[in-house]
Amino acid sequence: MNKRILGLILAAIGTASLAAFAFSRSWAQKKATIQLNTYPKATVYINGQEAGTTPYRNDKIKAGETHFRLVPEASFSASWERKLILTPNTETVVSWEFSLNPEEEAGSILYLEKTSLKDKAGLVVTCQPDSCSVTVDGQMRGFAPLNLEDVGEGSHQIVVALPGYKSREIMAKVTKGYRLVTEIKLAKETGEVQKTEESAEETTEEAAPSQTQILIKETPTGWLRVRMGPSTAATEAAKVKPGEKYPLLEEKNGWYKIEYQEGKEGWVSGRYAQKLD
Repeated sequence: MNKRILGLILAAIGTASLAAFAFSRSWAQKKATIQLNTYPKATVYINGQEAGTTPYRNDKIKAGETHFRLVPEASFSASWERKLILTPNTETVVSWEFSLNPEEEAGSILYLEKTSLKDKAGLVVTCQPDSCSVTVDGQMRGFAPLNLEDVGEGSHQIVVALPGYKSREIMAKVTKGYRLVTEIKLAKETGEVQKTEESAEETTEEAAPSQTQILIKETPTGWLRVRMGPSTAATEAAKVKPGEKYPLLEEKNGWYKIEYQEGKEGWVSGRYAQKLD
């Protein structure tokens, strides 16, 4: 082979290798954001190293493949762990609710993936178990796994439901040029819960506490989060407005359990809610 041609080939290979190395290095140097929420509180391990407790947020974590492990503080079921690929300049949000019964655990993982469709904001929804119905902004869009090429940029309400399981509602923001990947695990409804609901319908005395009302007080934001559990670490289920009243279902550690929609329950902080006797 001509020495000049051989030299050009070797130079090209060297340049390509250098470019690949530079790209790999630039990816590793880029940062991402991770947010971890659990109920109850859990210890956070990142790549095997203890990093703190939930709720946990780090907006300067290295982008790329990262191993996360969440160990609940109470004697609940096994810890949650997963390898996630963190995309530079985006946020990944993990919300998990532990339970004594693994079938009653629920959670969600939300992250953005860059696409070639710069003018479209996509949405991918997967669910465990499969075939959950997916509603976006009040409109039924199909069954998981679901891939929508464009749902429009901005915030959207996503509701995932399946008979025999507790539905899950998420508020998430989608950006043009990306698709929001939403992985959902639904908690199985238990016979005990169903039996309690039936008993409440049949027994007037047991239903009496629901007549007590909760008044939502003024808040700095103009709305109040409704959460899946009595903790700021629990997943957000909805938002309610000051001045609105809801039936009281249960009271625990300064939190009120309310029925914010027919058939939908959640917890609000007593700091911004008042019990009306």
